[in-house]
Order: sequence, then C-alpha cells, then structure tokens
Amino acid sequence: MSIRERLIGKMKSLPADKLEEVAGFVQFLELKEKDQSGLAEYGMGDYLNQLSACEEMLAAGKIKWSQTGETLS
Repeated sequence: MSIRERLIGKMKSLPADKLEEVAGFVQFLELKEKDQSGLAEYGMGDYLNQLSACEEMLAAGKIKWSQTGETLS
C-alpha cells in the first residue's frame, strides 16, 4: 500500500473539522513549494516594478536624476 493510499484511508475516518485542517496544511505545502520555486523570480519582478515606477516618475518630472551620488529627490 502506497503512502497516498494510507493517507486517503486515514482521512476517510477524520471528522469534518480535522479534514479542514488537513486541507489547510495541504494548501500551505502547495504555497510553500510555489514560493520556493519562484523566489528569485519574485524578487527580480519586484525590483523591475520599482525600476519601472522610477522611470515613469523621472519621465513625468516628479523626481530628478542625480549623478553626484545623491539620492533621488
């Protein structure tokens, strides 16, 4: 008997509230796996979104570019 079959058998005997906990844990595992696989991509995506926002503000004249090492104002 596989682990999947054993787990399904055990879940069949659980009350509804415990099944909700199992479902929540499964969802947690799925999200955890997804987050780990896309972690680097997410970080870069956030960076690119911020860069794009800065470019738009520069183009609109809302901020000025400084070449002297100062921060954007």
